[in-house]
Amino acid sequence: MNRPPPSTPRIEVSLDNILNNLAEIRGAIGPAKGIMAVVKDLAYGCGSVAVSRTLEANGVSWLTVATAAEARTIRDGGIALPVLVLGACDKDELAWACENNVSISLNDAQDLAGFAGPGGTVRFHVNIDTGMGRLGLLSSELSEAVGKIRSTPRLVCEGAYTHLACADGPSASPVEAQLKKFRAALDLFRQNGISPRYIHYANSAALMRYPITPECNLVRPGITLYGCKPDPAQEFPLLLRPAVSLKAAVSKIKLVPAGTPVSYGGRYVTTRETHIATIPLGYGIGLPRKLTGVGSVLLGGRRYAMTGTVTMDYVMADIGPSTDIRVGDEAVAIGCQGTECITPDEVALQCGTIAYEILCGLSTRLDRYYILGGEVVEHVQGHYF
Repeated sequence: MNRPPPSTPRIEVSLDNILNNLAEIRGAIGPAKGIMAVVKDLAYGCGSVAVSRTLEANGVSWLTVATAAEARTIRDGGIALPVLVLGACDKDELAWACENNVSISLNDAQDLAGFAGPGGTVRFHVNIDTGMGRLGLLSSELSEAVGKIRSTPRLVCEGAYTHLACADGPSASPVEAQLKKFRAALDLFRQNGISPRYIHYANSAALMRYPITPECNLVRPGITLYGCKPDPAQEFPLLLRPAVSLKAAVSKIKLVPAGTPVSYGGRYVTTRETHIATIPLGYGIGLPRKLTGVGSVLLGGRRYAMTGTVTMDYVMADIGPSTDIRVGDEAVAIGCQGTECITPDEVALQCGTIAYEILCGLSTRLDRYYILGGEVVEHVQGHYF
């Protein structure tokens, strides 16, 4: 199968572009650093199993996810890479992780009592909260944690990490302050005989903007893997290629007179006799309603403004008094057609948000087609509940 059927609203994921972005990341960090690829939340909407399989085949060292359920999905998909769970795990999830080469995060010193429960060795990465204010151990909790780890031989602190909250900001001062706290925490652990093997703090913004210090032997790219910027309003040095396209086929074209209101609220009224194309993409599958009045679609290699309010299942475009667009033609809301492109970053800017939200908002009910070497290599059907 070389092409997906044009009639079906769908997501296309370019594994070729993900591999391009992976190569860009490697060029930025050098050969001495490993890559812990962030594939949480369906690999930012792309689909975690297909993406993880591709990353595994191309030398990524680790994967990281938000929940144990995500880690289980990856293991069920046949991926053997080490996986780190960033969030909390209950007792059953902890036992499963210990048996399946899945490491967990120590986000609170009180969690160590639960870690001691399973019969086998518990491998974990300690999360040091140096300024994110979300999960992780504060400086005041470190001594207690060190004592519990030292007194429980089955607890193996194999890694330590922090999350830089302002790496995409204009000032380096917050990053420097966080790294100072992180190094102090590492010193405390080492002084007490605990030497984590894996040290990581560099998210997408950090690996593009800051030199990776020698103690950091893994980097944690997320949004860069999928070809988007940490902040769509800023410039970053890597030559990224967006991995995700959102496409459908034109479902209806009608010729309407001047003065015809289009969509809810009549926000758009035609000024001349013109054709309105209806496309089955709306906020029900993740195309934001905030694109009303500002968004575009690609048809026939040309860009057309979205016409009227974006609805749950459809968006319309005024394609002019004379047109060669036909029912069944491909429409692109995110992606490229001919020489025109609409990137997730562009959509994010128009909606006043970031590409993370655009990608993660794409519905799981849409089929996903994976393209490698210019051909479809996998098709994952959407899920209906």
